[in-house]
Amino acid sequence: MRDSGLREMDYEILYDLPEGEYDARAVGGIRTKTITAGSSLEVICYPVTRIDAGAKREAKRRRSTTAQQLLNQRNTQQRIFRLAECNFTNEDYFVTQTWAYPAEDPGMTNIEDMQKVYDSAGVPECLEDAARAWGNFVRRVKRREKRNGGDPGSVMHLYVVESGKDHPGGGLPPKYHIHAMLHAPHLTDLDIKDLWPHGFTRCDRIDMKHEGAERLSKYLTKQRRYERKWGHSRNLKEPVVKVSDRRVSRRRAAKVAEDVRQYGREIFEAIYKGYRCVMFPEVKYSDFVAGARIYCRMRRRD
Repeated sequence: MRDSGLREMDYEILYDLPEGEYDARAVGGIRTKTITAGSSLEVICYPVTRIDAGAKREAKRRRSTTAQQLLNQRNTQQRIFRLAECNFTNEDYFVTQTWAYPAEDPGMTNIEDMQKVYDSAGVPECLEDAARAWGNFVRRVKRREKRNGGDPGSVMHLYVVESGKDHPGGGLPPKYHIHAMLHAPHLTDLDIKDLWPHGFTRCDRIDMKHEGAERLSKYLTKQRRYERKWGHSRNLKEPVVKVSDRRVSRRRAAKVAEDVRQYGREIFEAIYKGYRCVMFPEVKYSDFVAGARIYCRMRRRD
């Protein structure tokens, strides 16, 4: 089979049209990529054929535009979704943490005096400071986990540090907060609140039912004008990725692309028995590349 000459992420940039014409004769074959994360299964089908120089130039151009920024955000969202599906359950916690920022004083016009107030309050000056505070919190969680009879090595977390609006004073840092998923089976919500000394903590059980991981991933990567930093513990399980050039035929791919709403769900559920589609398969066309890119997300029936 001929190589496409482009990575799969380049296909996603090129395929951006919701409508188009599928010409199976111009498609050398279909490559299928599956990503299994917990009970979730994602299926991505894209054509394998030679790419002309014009398509390569277009992919390079689009990588430097807003399209690439949106794709980066979507990739981050999918990465968080997959890690959440692999590692967290309804027994784990979704945590929101803030700092106790000083009250605004309209009469304090001297920026140096305002900075001293902020310094004495111990609030973070940058994203790295906020992330460091989260790391210190995780170390306290591990110590409490061990004290409560658990294994500190079993503690898992995935966090996002965000800044709020820019401070109106101009010279002061923005206000930061943290959202996180936390697995610490021997800790209660009161333990978690007690271990964060900097300000407010909200701690709720994660709702993984009804596509809860997807909602969390979208919330954690929502569009913002301001800074964001995310990370996770090293002990998280990774999704299983497989690539096949045989699972979906050209004829089936063309059928899905031509009438996705009527036949797409049935075709994928017939191929991947034991799974059900949780969304209509997404079909995107391109002005530069033959065939179509098809994306489907499924969930194990049990």
